[in-house]
Amino acid sequence: MEDLEGLRVRRLSARGRRRLSVPRVLARELAGETADAIHAQHSLSALGALGGPRPERVAVTVRDHWPVCFWSTRISRGALCPGCGVGPMTRCLDGHVPAPAPLSWGAIPYMQGDLALKRAALRRAGATLAVSGAIAEELRAAGIPRVQVIPNIVDAVEARAVAAGACSFPLPERFLLFIGKLEANKGARLLIPAVAAARTGLPLVVLGEGSLAHALKFDATAAGVTLVLRGWAEREDVLRALARATALVFPSVWPEPLSRVLLEALALGTPLAAMDTGGTREILGESEAGLLVTEPAALAEAVGRIASDHALRGRLGEAARARAEAFSPRVLVPRYEAVYRRLA
Repeated sequence: MEDLEGLRVRRLSARGRRRLSVPRVLARELAGETADAIHAQHSLSALGALGGPRPERVAVTVRDHWPVCFWSTRISRGALCPGCGVGPMTRCLDGHVPAPAPLSWGAIPYMQGDLALKRAALRRAGATLAVSGAIAEELRAAGIPRVQVIPNIVDAVEARAVAAGACSFPLPERFLLFIGKLEANKGARLLIPAVAAARTGLPLVVLGEGSLAHALKFDATAAGVTLVLRGWAEREDVLRALARATALVFPSVWPEPLSRVLLEALALGTPLAAMDTGGTREILGESEAGLLVTEPAALAEAVGRIASDHALRGRLGEAARARAEAFSPRVLVPRYEAVYRRLA
């Protein structure tokens, strides 16, 4: 047992394939646990906690699509997957299984079995906490009971305090910003076309890495977009860049569960232009805290509007800071405590 910023932390070691070994080790460790409630935060910890003798005392937070999609993204060949039947699964093996079809199709029974095990485990949970209504809808459609929505928390006071510091790397005076993995589900291939079509003349700062990093560089060069590709950054630098950005560009095409980046943008009052997918609309609610669009062409228009209109940026920023209160510890911690009391 060690102390980590005032929390007691017990580190476990699991050998072998993580999908099998981590739940097994965690279940064994929790078998003698006397806590009144256990909160599992993702798939491996959920399977371990729910494999113990008292699954009814376990709350599981579901932050992405792992109970309904083997790859947790619901993206197949760069587009929204139609579902996890045998036919669609033959499509989503592309790029994941290093074998040509139909040999790759041999993985489908394993994938189906894995999803069935995950759903069966969740049905034993005392509470399943979806981070958004979009995720909750998926879970209920999959037959998961006792689902309720508790979104992610953003501590605006802490975020603003961190963002006030100096960034460890130089930033342009004015710039557009993208934060996240450079992958298809995050809309990486839409990013440069949207920025180029917006015609703001502003450089694009990218904080993130992924398999599409090289394609992003090529796209930027071809489109004449000034690209500042920083790779992964520490959270402190992410917040500092986010607070200074002219606009956050959010081209995500997968059903976003509830983006942490967007929540932090709210907290810092950063104007944002985002694709309206998954739980993203739930982040903004009825406020005017950002510009939501449904088409890539409209994303470019939204970026251009924000970059060119100082008054609009001011209105968006003010609305964003007000909206962040809905995700504050003051609002959400009591809801978690109510779940724990019920489980106990």
